[in-house]
Amino acid sequence: MRQQPSTGALLREVARLHTQLQRNCVAYCGGTTTTQCTVLTELGRSGPVILAALSRRIGFDKSWTSRAVENLVQEGLVEKVPSTQDRRTVRLSLSSAGEARLADLNQTLNALADRTFEHIPGEQHDSVRVALELLQQSLLTLMQETWVSGSEERETTCECD
Repeated sequence: MRQQPSTGALLREVARLHTQLQRNCVAYCGGTTTTQCTVLTELGRSGPVILAALSRRIGFDKSWTSRAVENLVQEGLVEKVPSTQDRRTVRLSLSSAGEARLADLNQTLNALADRTFEHIPGEQHDSVRVALELLQQSLLTLMQETWVSGSEERETTCECD
């Protein structure tokens, strides 16, 4: 008899498969790298933001984020706007071309989700959606707890035995 995977193992596997499918789909359909997709998506979600905040939000090293942003600026997808409060910082935002690319990426990724749902019985769609909403809310709460209790060095509240 096969043992059922733990909830943690199941969640990690779902996340891994979903991420892999997204990467393959975006690279194939949109001609966009995973890094570009991550940066564009976060800028679309957060609006104008400074580099350090963007780096924290996407979980990339600041120098790696800076290089990714520079490539997007060169492609005309991201704009740098000098801060009115501090001349040393710039706010990053999507250009109109970046917004169009993000709309295409979202359409591609939403189509992938629709294709995924085609393999789930129709009568289960609402249940899966509700479960995903609950999971999203739980993860957002956990992220906020982690950020509030963590230090600037991104120390988390994860417990390791």
